[in-house]
Order: sequence, then structure tokens, then C-alpha cells
Amino acid sequence: MKSLVVYYSLTGKTRLVAQAIAEALNATLVEIKETKPRKLGFSVYLLGGFLAVTNRGSKINPIDVGLSQYERVFIGSPIWGSRPAPAINSFIYQTNFEGRSIIPFFTMGGVNSEKALANITAKIEKRQGKVVSSFAITSYRISDEEIIARAKEAIKKY
Repeated sequence: MKSLVVYYSLTGKTRLVAQAIAEALNATLVEIKETKPRKLGFSVYLLGGFLAVTNRGSKINPIDVGLSQYERVFIGSPIWGSRPAPAINSFIYQTNFEGRSIIPFFTMGGVNSEKALANITAKIEKRQGKVVSSFAITSYRISDEEIIARAKEAIKKY
């Protein structure tokens, strides 16, 4: 089964998980980048959290990948305000997932991922996708090596 891993990462934690998935499954890896990169700091979380909670997107660079060649799409996002990051919202709003199995994955600082999963599932279903599984990895105060190990463990079933 040909797989695509699409992700957004502000701090690099979601990138670690996405790279581990792509390597383990020999999948294509695509990073979503905002047209105006965010700088780390309190205001980024305040504004980003507001946009996430209100289900808004952000301006992202075009993604040049033909989704039709992939049967399975992993979508990775940090959790902001119990929701996916705005850049992920933009990707979902711009994509038709018809006929694709979607597996959202999250990195988080310890919040519950259930709200984020329900939120992203509803958005994906509106775009004709079918969420078949998901997972979340707590990345707060965890070493990069541990994040990668948790990611490898989480994808063993795929």
C-alpha cells in the first residue's frame, strides 16, 4: 500500500514522528509550510491557538503532490487549543481525500487528543476521506530519541 505522510511542525517534534513513519513505511514525506513562518514565543501560541480553536487555517505554500497515487495518507499535527494547527486545517480544506484511508497523528504537550481527533475527523470526512486509525504522542519534556521510539512503536500495526 503506497503511503503519504503530510505534516506541519513548529517545534520539530511532529517532524520527528513524520520522518519515523516515512522511513518505516517507505512513504513519501511532505512538510506543510506556512507562507509566513511563525517564530516561537508566547504570541505564536496565543494567535495560533485562537486560529486553531476557531477552526481557521493559515496561508500555506502550495503542495505539489498527486494524492491520487496514494491509498493511505498520514496527517501529522501538533495540538493547539485541543485542535489541529491552522496549517493542517488549510491543507485539509484544500484537499479532496476521496477513496483514501486517512490516519491522523498528533504530538502534544499532555492534553487529551480526543477533541483534536474528533475535530480533524469531521473535517476530513467533509472532504470525502475516511479516518481509519489515529495515534498521539506526548512530546513535552521527552527526548527526541524517545519521541522517535514512541513513533516507531505506534506504527507497528501499519
